[in-house]
Amino acid sequence: MNSVSLSAGFQDSRERAETYLRNYLKEDYDGSKTMVTAYLEAAPAMTEFLESNSATKFVAAPTPDYYLELDGACKAGRTVLNAPYDGRRLGRMVKQVRYPLQGYCAFGSLQVDLLDMNTWRQPFRSLGNFSSVTRGVLRYAFDRVRWGKGTKLCNGNALVGRLLEKSSQSGIDLWNNAPAVEQILEDGRVTGMMISRNGQKMRVRARNGVILASGGFARSSELSRKYLSNPDWTVSPRGNVGDGMRFGLASGGSLPEPLGEDAALWSPISILNSPKGPARSYPHFATAITKPGSIMVDGDGKRFVNEAAAYQDLGRATHKAGVRVSHLVGDKRHLRNYGMGMALPGGYPIRHLIKRGYLITAPSIPALAERIGVNPANLSATIERFNGFARKGKDEDFGRGDGSFDQAYGDFEVKPNPSLAPIEKGPFYALTLFSGNGITMYGLNTNKDGQVLKESGEPVPGLYAVGADSNHFLRGKYPSGGLTLGPSMVFGYRAGVHVAG
Repeated sequence: MNSVSLSAGFQDSRERAETYLRNYLKEDYDGSKTMVTAYLEAAPAMTEFLESNSATKFVAAPTPDYYLELDGACKAGRTVLNAPYDGRRLGRMVKQVRYPLQGYCAFGSLQVDLLDMNTWRQPFRSLGNFSSVTRGVLRYAFDRVRWGKGTKLCNGNALVGRLLEKSSQSGIDLWNNAPAVEQILEDGRVTGMMISRNGQKMRVRARNGVILASGGFARSSELSRKYLSNPDWTVSPRGNVGDGMRFGLASGGSLPEPLGEDAALWSPISILNSPKGPARSYPHFATAITKPGSIMVDGDGKRFVNEAAAYQDLGRATHKAGVRVSHLVGDKRHLRNYGMGMALPGGYPIRHLIKRGYLITAPSIPALAERIGVNPANLSATIERFNGFARKGKDEDFGRGDGSFDQAYGDFEVKPNPSLAPIEKGPFYALTLFSGNGITMYGLNTNKDGQVLKESGEPVPGLYAVGADSNHFLRGKYPSGGLTLGPSMVFGYRAGVHVAG
């Protein structure tokens, strides 16, 4: 019911959204009802507040809920994206905006709006595509000379840039590399934090409250092994080591029952090792991995999952199959049309990825099998069987292409099933995939306004937690797009309103 989608003509109602969540959560709905109600109430208010009080601008996304077969599901309009932002408005501050993950940008820092992705995937398909891509590349070249990076900010970077502009205009002083090291408690109330800045500790007092928003604990080996069913690989930033959880518990907060399989947002991860600097990781969410013309195989060269399933379902199924390392296998047509991880589509350079062992290639399937270390006969038989399913439009092994998510994130120009295409056009390519996560979803107990709760259910005075520092309001369930960033923003908004009194 956000104004952005309604003004764009999408139809929805509060009752339909609640019905969808109730049907998806089933027996878990009653335990989440209070938080669901708060979310549905505040989500439209949050979008209107940001658009009215900052440079933030949203656009309605033509993407569906993930389970359209459920009553209350919506075909489009419940997910909003960020309109591209001209980072030149930030001046020198544009250099402070962190680059997107490699594979979500080209040539280092050239960003593309998700809604324009098909244009950039096929730059030579039409004069319009070629003209649009050419203008984008020329602007990027100018930006590199003037600013040292691309200044057209898209997707998450656009949101960051827009909020950064408002922060600057409001006189907010942002401290980079200034970690919180200890909470300040006075008579059981959190009244501030000890901050380490420029090599010195500082006491920073907060009259109304402290909000924990440290990004969860995915980079903490200790906490990940304790709370996650599959803890080894993540794309979470290196600083996300559970500071918020640690401060919250030390201040008297509490944790809910562990979420087990739902304690993180799961995703296959490919890793580009670098001779200099840290390795780079790429999460394979609903991008090329759902497109026709590729499959995932285990160490025996056999399929084990519906590769085009919603990523939380894909992760659960991967864990159930006991697969920790797999390979994504596709052909020349798949790579050119959709890309493979950091290997971008549309004919962009890939030699450096092949040279560094990220993208593996061979002229034939048996040769590719040898290169990735699986049985050639098995891989050949697997692909032959899959190709038969693709030509018929029916995956008899794992039902790929049957579900609404599979269909929506496939390619509607591919017939008879948008999720299925044969793997037959050499050369052939493979990526090594590790079963990992994008972010943790298990955290501190909070109420509808983000207040951290004690074991008794009473709030810890002066302390709030939002985002991945709080327990996910759907307890790790994931029925639609945006259900990590969405709750972060909605309950962050509610916490801000509550702190402001």
